[in-house]
Amino acid sequence: MMSKRDEPDRSNPEDHLADFEKRLSAKLEARRVEDHKYDRPQQGWATGLRYGTEFMVGVLVGALIGYLIDVLFNTLPFGLLIGTFLGFGAGTVNVVRAAKELSERASREN
Repeated sequence: MMSKRDEPDRSNPEDHLADFEKRLSAKLEARRVEDHKYDRPQQGWATGLRYGTEFMVGVLVGALIGYLIDVLFNTLPFGLLIGTFLGFGAGTVNVVRAAKELSERASREN
């Protein structure tokens, strides 16, 4: 139970607003600290999954396009092989681009 001395003065709207801002700032800071505590491990997993996904999508799309070209022109192994190699290159470029973007973002934050 709060005594009269501990209770903020509710008659003055500026005191009420200042009290609200102080409580809000404290809650936001506590939430930021709590969120920051869980950021680092999750960021590592997210980065790894992003790199893996970027690479695999490039390879799979290249292989799929190569296979479709094979079916269309009846040249079965060659389009698939060329498409897979081109997809491998595209996946590698995507991973390098993503790594460069994350590196630049990290250097801006520090």
